[in-house]
Amino acid sequence: MKKFAANYLVSDSGIFLKNGIVVANDEGTVVEFIDTAGDLREIEQLLFFNGILITNCRFVRTHLDFPGHITDNLSKSLIIRLVAELNEVTIRNLVEIGIQIQAQFPGMTIQEILDEIRNFLLIDGKYSRQIVPGIFLLIGVNLADLHFTPKSKLKKIL
Repeated sequence: MKKFAANYLVSDSGIFLKNGIVVANDEGTVVEFIDTAGDLREIEQLLFFNGILITNCRFVRTHLDFPGHITDNLSKSLIIRLVAELNEVTIRNLVEIGIQIQAQFPGMTIQEILDEIRNFLLIDGKYSRQIVPGIFLLIGVNLADLHFTPKSKLKKIL
């Protein structure tokens, strides 16, 4: 088993865990998320990274009808435009979309942006979420304010 921690960890349910730990097998399948409540202690064979750990997943469109209507919610309208042609949204797509939303809505946090995208895909967009082995580190972010920057990118950890 491999253990990773970072400034923040996004759990499978989308919850941000400060100094969270993820335990995965050698193939990258997550076995456990550990909420340290922000108090990370030294643990044998724990690798710590500066950034945000995100487990791999993809969203696959399950319904042909796509909500192409423009809504009063400006961030949702932007998400509709950005994913309209995508039958599958990967973790890399999520970050690319997040960077574009951050540029338009600088007051939103990464957590709010990812929640907005995830909720749209699962509820309005009728996508299904599939867990895929792998763990990524989101780097080049503003960790103090939890904002994407133009330099934000994913780095595969496992």
